[in-house]
Amino acid sequence: MADNYQRILVGLDGSTIAQQAFEEAVAVAKRNRAALFIASIVPDNEYASVAVGASMQMIDAETAEAEKRVHEATRYAEEHGVTKVVPIVRVADPRRALAETLPVDYHIDLIMLGITGKGVIQRLLVGSVAQYVSRHATTNVMLVKQRTLQEPVATEEK
Repeated sequence: MADNYQRILVGLDGSTIAQQAFEEAVAVAKRNRAALFIASIVPDNEYASVAVGASMQMIDAETAEAEKRVHEATRYAEEHGVTKVVPIVRVADPRRALAETLPVDYHIDLIMLGITGKGVIQRLLVGSVAQYVSRHATTNVMLVKQRTLQEPVATEEK
């Protein structure tokens, strides 16, 4: 395990858990004075059953949303002390992009992802992105679990 990560990749998909993983990645990047690569991957195979024109419109709309998400995340990271931030938006298979393509293209030494997001049935049929990345990545992977807020127990004062 590396003592000091220098190139951290984090995936954003708009989910709450991905946002939590991103915030954790910002903290790790700041502590390590590392470059932070923020990736939002628009799935290229999700609209296969839709007509070609409609499929392209959906991909274009999702790409615009991904660009907005990455832009906001970039600004947040910079405001929180990360000096080198690289935004990445691609149309691809998210599992392969995060596990294989992007780590090679950008010489990543740590991948950070949130776990969960999809339902049990979908995870069984296609597997989660985090599950695939944790098995196939050639670099270290940190999986961030959903935080739960513990409500304080109400007490009566007498």
